[in-house]
Parts: sequence; structure tokens; C-alpha cells
Amino acid sequence: MSGKRLAMALVFAASVVIIGASPLSAAPKPQTISLLEMDTAFVPTGGWNAASNEPPAIGQGFVTNGTYYKWAGSKRGAAVGHLQVVCTVTTPVAFTPTGASGWFHCDATAFLPSGRIEASGALSFAAKANTLPIVGGTGSYVAAQGYVATTNIGGENSNTSADIFHITS
Repeated sequence: MSGKRLAMALVFAASVVIIGASPLSAAPKPQTISLLEMDTAFVPTGGWNAASNEPPAIGQGFVTNGTYYKWAGSKRGAAVGHLQVVCTVTTPVAFTPTGASGWFHCDATAFLPSGRIEASGALSFAAKANTLPIVGGTGSYVAAQGYVATTNIGGENSNTSADIFHITS
């Protein structure tokens, strides 16, 4: 190898070591983000007919999208992002006159002005409120950890929930 090629290879190798050793982004600061979610689309998956009285079977589910608004617990503010969710039923589901039972697994992406927050985990059909682990993100939320607490608000068939992101690191 010529001296010039060897020097270039050493410079390249040194830059790879330096880039690999320096953090690309710091973990996000602990924070709480309160948002109002209003669903804008709901599409059943896996052959489930949501218009029927039959609950989804294991392996069926839905995809939903929503808009995020600023939220102070009683008043909707300006739109600040959107949400995309895919959920798959993991246990038998039953619809009853008083609600539903069963579990499903959801992967959710919150698209916010300073990045995306990713959450993934099991949710209960029966619960009015659920907690989903935050598993990472992009932008200001790279390496985010914590949880998002989501609470249905409004009536039984409401398409609205209060989502509170608790970012711990």
C-alpha cells in the first residue's frame, strides 16, 4: 500500500473510532407531555368486520390514526401532531352490555414537532385507562424511556382520549 493510501486509511479508521465513541444525541430530559387524542381513522384488520356484533378473533385487530391537540385537562388547544397505531388481538375478546374483555398488543407512533415517540405493549379492552411502555423515539426523543398513560374520555363509543407521556429518561 502506498504511503498516501495508508495515511488516508489511518485517517478514515481514526475518524470511525472518534465518531463511534462520541454520543450522537443525549437522552431526552425527564418530562410530562399531556395531549388530547382524537381518532380520525379506524380500519379493522385480519378479516374482522367491525360493523358486525362479533368481536375480533385472536390475530385480528385494527389500525387507527388520530390527531394530537394541546391538552390542559379541560380545554382542547391547537393541533400539535398525529398518532398511528396498529393493534392485534392476543386473547379471546367478548363484547358484553357493560363493555368488553380481552387483550391486544399495540405498537404506537406519536409524531410530534420535535420528533417521534414509540410505544409498544399490551392493552386491555376492559380498562378505561391503559399504560403503554415508551420504547424509544427520534429527534428530541432518541432513547426515550418511560410510559404513556391513555384514558378514554367521553362516552362508551368515544373516539377521544387523554394521553399523558411520562418520559423518565
